Amino acid sequence: MAKDSFQVNLPKEFLPLINALDGSSIDSKVKVSLAIGLFVEKQITLARAAQLAGKSLGEFIDILRAKQIPWVEYTEEHLKDDKRAIEQLLGEEKND
Repeated sequence: MAKDSFQVNLPKEFLPLINALDGSSIDSKVKVSLAIGLFVEKQITLARAAQLAGKSLGEFIDILRAKQIPWVEYTEEHLKDDKRAIEQLLGEEKND
């Protein structure tokens, strides 16, 4: 076993559930699942989750989309910034 990894023992009842996941090997399926869980719980960033899953950022985003998991957070502050920008653009249009 590699020095930078460890082994986990899971009840055999997990196997059918893990096998139903997308991926080529049990290891890759578990890595992706753990990365998704950590990302959803806001323990790691999107980029870190992709890295831990062994996927490119685009591939990881596609996985999240397929599972209907939001990958970007749109906050109230973002909404206020967007409204301000739209108002400025509309104001500039009227002056042209």
